[in-house]
Amino acid sequence: MALMLAGRVVEVKDGKAIVDVDGRLKEARLDFIKDIKPGDYVKIYYGIVLEKVSREEAKETLARCSYHRSSKLELTFTVSNRRF
Repeated sequence: MALMLAGRVVEVKDGKAIVDVDGRLKEARLDFIKDIKPGDYVKIYYGIVLEKVSREEAKETLARCSYHRSSKLELTFTVSNRRF
């Protein structure tokens, strides 16, 4: 499952943006979008800024993604009937 995040750009430098995603700072590359500046709202997919969006659209995107807010991500898998 892929996760699309959205947030407000805090800083831009060296081809990367630091984005505030619901209180957490994420670094995202600016490979496809060049006219990003602090204060803009963007969508991030796998660490790459895909598009500039409105504040409302950024909030809607975050509302659809619930597990990014969890401070703990629990992963389990089974190998030969043993749970890890």
